Amino acid sequence: MINKTAFTLILLVFNFMAIADSMQGKPAPSFNLQDQSGQVHQLADYQGKWLVVYFYPKNDTTGCTIEAKAFRDNYQTIRHLDAEVLGVSLDDAESHRAFIAKYDLPFNLLVDANKQMSRDYGVDGGLAVFSYAKRQTFIIDPSGQVAVHFEQVDPNTHAEEVIAALQKLQQNNEHAPAVHVTEVIDGDAVYGQSWPTADVPSQGIAAALQQADVFLEGQHVITGRVTQVCQKKGCWMILAEGDAFARVDFNDHAFLIPKDTLGEAAVYGRLVKKQLSEEQRAHYAEEGAGELPADSYELVADAVRIFGS
Repeated sequence: MINKTAFTLILLVFNFMAIADSMQGKPAPSFNLQDQSGQVHQLADYQGKWLVVYFYPKNDTTGCTIEAKAFRDNYQTIRHLDAEVLGVSLDDAESHRAFIAKYDLPFNLLVDANKQMSRDYGVDGGLAVFSYAKRQTFIIDPSGQVAVHFEQVDPNTHAEEVIAALQKLQQNNEHAPAVHVTEVIDGDAVYGQSWPTADVPSQGIAAALQQADVFLEGQHVITGRVTQVCQKKGCWMILAEGDAFARVDFNDHAFLIPKDTLGEAAVYGRLVKKQLSEEQRAHYAEEGAGELPADSYELVADAVRIFGS
């Protein structure tokens, strides 16, 4: 005759193996939960952004630690894809704080103490004191739809799987911002083509404009500070150094960058002479470029590297 403990274990095994219907393509259930610091998070807070919600069974267990560390190590790449990460388990806030501190996790962990969010997303598992959230992940698109539902997760490879899915979605999904990080080098996001591996001399934008004829031929690396990005699409930026500045065109909108980008940057490309019509100047001013001179130079970029992003 089977004993009570064995019966409980059998139920847990069957519960763990059960696969709920996929939520892919369905509206993401709303949630209202506190994180490790008592800050409330709601689905509406992430409207207009990509959101990675990963459920996991328990803090500081082997698989959950591997998965959390992988998301930590790949967090900047995910952020460069205009996405945020939220972890969710049934652990309390104190347990979450200890887990975050122990492994230096850069993202928030939500406290689903009453299993409401886990039930809504179909990942509640276990029985009574053995309750847990099943290890599943949801990528929610900027419109609030579940774009991808990972029902089977390998903690060792899952973060890379999520990044690949985000990149594919942002290339093909009509709701996605058309921003794609080509690569990350020493913490710097690169947009457009891959950054040149050859040693290309760099020059500040002020000096480049002073000897513009030199930079009209061939490809160069020109540095400065991003002071403005097109607020409609993120399809151009202003690169400045002191009082000198130039508009940077991303090779006829071949790629975009995030609209909130500011700070030090480098452009791999070339200078071109521009004669702007009044209509063009008015159009650029409307998009936030300021008063560009009618006769000016513009940088045509094949790649843009944002330092420390």
